[in-house]
Amino acid sequence: MSGLPAQLPWRRFVCVLHKLGYSPQKTRAGFGEGVLQSTRQPTTVSFREPHPGTTLRQATLHNYIRKLMLTSDEFMELLKEC
Repeated sequence: MSGLPAQLPWRRFVCVLHKLGYSPQKTRAGFGEGVLQSTRQPTTVSFREPHPGTTLRQATLHNYIRKLMLTSDEFMELLKEC
């Protein structure tokens, strides 16, 4: 998990998702989970927005990066302008 921030604001994580071409899909309201689709692999992913607060912890971020099939270095490169 080295190289990843200890905490990351949710809005910055969402910025990276947009860079990767993911867009939100309709889900059942109230579940705190967003389903996203893209033309890249994986084509469909889901993430739980942090609650309470708006910050992802490093362990959660690491799991989400793995879901996106990215390395920590690839993620950090995408994060630079977010």
